Amino acid sequence: MIAKEQIWLIKDSIHTDEKGCLNLQLENKLTEYRIFTNNSGQILLEPITNIPQEEQWLWQNSEVIASVKKGIEQASKGEIHYLGDFSQYQDLEIDD
Repeated sequence: MIAKEQIWLIKDSIHTDEKGCLNLQLENKLTEYRIFTNNSGQILLEPITNIPQEEQWLWQNSEVIASVKKGIEQASKGEIHYLGDFSQYQDLEIDD
């Protein structure tokens, strides 16, 4: 989804290389982008974050993600309870 925010000029002019590639010289080189274009040839890059398939369930379940966020908030306030040492379970095989 394209945000309805003001867009401003970053560089006045850049050229493609011999392969047709643009070097945008972005600070964060590990960012992935969704690419949009229009009939005028304008291009908009939207930074995205990919979530691994096995973690999708968390972000698609509002009840679960709310619980995780609440836990993070409680931990940041120091509202924690020591539940003991669980290292005895580290090699336990779990059936899905």
